[in-house]
Amino acid sequence: MRTIVFLGSDALLYGRIQAAADGLANVMMLPAAPASFTQAIAEIAPTLVLLELEGEHDPKFLVDSFAALAAIDVSFTIVVIGNAQNAGDVLAAVRAGSADFIDREEALGALRDRLARRLTILTAVDRDVPNTYSVVFNAQPGGGSGVFALNLAMTRARRSGEALFIDCELPASEAGAALNIALTYSLADAVRDVDRLDRTLLLSAMARHDASGLRVLPLSLHADANNGLSSESFLKVLRAIRPLFTETILNAADIREPILLNTLSQWASTIYVVCPQKFTALSDTKTLLKTLPADAARRIVLVVDEYNPVITLSPAQMLAALGLDDVISLPASRTELINGLNFGRPYILAKPGTPYALAIRAAAGDQIAVVAKSSRSLFQLLMGRLKGRPV
Repeated sequence: MRTIVFLGSDALLYGRIQAAADGLANVMMLPAAPASFTQAIAEIAPTLVLLELEGEHDPKFLVDSFAALAAIDVSFTIVVIGNAQNAGDVLAAVRAGSADFIDREEALGALRDRLARRLTILTAVDRDVPNTYSVVFNAQPGGGSGVFALNLAMTRARRSGEALFIDCELPASEAGAALNIALTYSLADAVRDVDRLDRTLLLSAMARHDASGLRVLPLSLHADANNGLSSESFLKVLRAIRPLFTETILNAADIREPILLNTLSQWASTIYVVCPQKFTALSDTKTLLKTLPADAARRIVLVVDEYNPVITLSPAQMLAALGLDDVISLPASRTELINGLNFGRPYILAKPGTPYALAIRAAAGDQIAVVAKSSRSLFQLLMGRLKGRPV
């Protein structure tokens, strides 16, 4: 039977949760302090974690609790339960990563419905297969993140049987044209449906690429559509969708809002930054990295777009200048990729043995090539330029 762990101290609230979950799941109560629950919750491996947020709490309580739970199992689904009338608490919970926010005074019947819905969502996919989430950023506006992310998503879909590609490319996604499918449902639509989103709805509404098994969810369906999504709405719908698919690849493209950069990066098991072999792009990448969480560097893969060995700025030198360890070099294939887009036949599927397709497969399989450090003289030159010193 499914298990809910309630992290809190309110015995009356615990009793109400037990009553609401009767027949749905076993409910266990543990202290909310990370030092007290770490070992026990790792052994229990709950289906759902309910985290009590008391009226008076340390401002760092949510961040610390979510970090402690993620350290045990990044796939835990956590729902905060507290005072829904306190907008600050709700927003803090959303930003910390809560999949939902339940009012502690919720009527018993409504509470049961909320728990049943959440448990149904969580058991809609194979829970023995860990959910992975990757995010792709452009180093510079209008870069190649969309093409790379789509090819990465297709490759992962073929490997695992399904994957979800969320495309935030502006003004509109080109995934439909590239895959020769009609995009039928968008993130803007999902925001309107967020209170009833489940796997069944999404599978019936989203476009599917039959050759790869990839589902596509663009930001909007038309270039002139004004989706008007707030950062909070965007994150709320992503939290609802993420647990429903074993593989999710988000093309964040040119997103630079601090709350989105921070949260999307915190969630990701891998962060890809697509950067061409240009000093300006390298400088913009360094600026982007400074805005990401402090622990993000170990999860970042630099994707050198349109790699040309004749260009003197090599992937090794780019890594050294940025202080990163992992790189994927995408061979120059612009003509082939555009032809594939124009004819709706993805290049990596039509020509799976090409160097470009093999590089995408390496990225999808986390077979990252670690390149040797660059020469000291060029490293100093690049670092001097990045720091704004004369060279």
